[in-house]
Amino acid sequence: MDLVLHVTRFQLRAFLRNRKARMFTLVIPLILLALLAGVFHGGETTVSGVTVNYRQFFVPSVVVFSLTLTTLAMLVATIIQQREMGILKRRRATPMPAWALIASQSLTVVLMAIGTVALLLIVGAVAFDVRIPSNGWVALVLGVVGGAFAFCGLGYALSTFADSADSAQPMIQLITFPLFFISGIWIPISELPKFLEIVAKIFPVEHVADLVHRAFVGAVPTGPVLLDFAILLGWAALGGAIAAKRFQWLPPRRG
Repeated sequence: MDLVLHVTRFQLRAFLRNRKARMFTLVIPLILLALLAGVFHGGETTVSGVTVNYRQFFVPSVVVFSLTLTTLAMLVATIIQQREMGILKRRRATPMPAWALIASQSLTVVLMAIGTVALLLIVGAVAFDVRIPSNGWVALVLGVVGGAFAFCGLGYALSTFADSADSAQPMIQLITFPLFFISGIWIPISELPKFLEIVAKIFPVEHVADLVHRAFVGAVPTGPVLLDFAILLGWAALGGAIAAKRFQWLPPRRG
């Protein structure tokens, strides 16, 4: 664990010094939150059977969006770039075991995600008066933790299907953007056709969104909350199993 924490600290410092990474994970979610919560301050919608105004809908939506990008998208891009540049190969040649390398990389993006989520919660509460009820914190923690597990597992799995950094970004966009629209993030799931709701429930983004939205409205019955969390753990296990079978430490051969 000392090695894991050492590598994690190194990677966090590298992130904080990377201007593009800071823009991607911190600044863009804040701008998006300010635009959505600032523009759509009137009107109401329904979340988990509770009528809320659009600010109460969009603040948790941006939290889910940021969590997905900071874990899934960032992890896939980082893994593919490091593999292509031979960094993974060099690290694997050190005495540090493979599980420690994977754990440190996953812990890095999870800590980044938690920091970003905390910042968004503070801005949402201070600037837009959107706060989480006292009974919603457990659902929020389960959503963030379960989502982080699921997206890290899927991040390693998806990284095996792209052979270059240039192909990673289009692949992630092709996967995440449709899911954002059918998973109750930008459009309330209560306003979508029933068949899209059924399709969305197959994938993990909807279950993260359901937990986080439930947390913000205080509608947190034990059954649905635990079901969402269990499905996220299932996706984490599936992603880990695919990655264990397909993951490569060496750069792809050209030509």
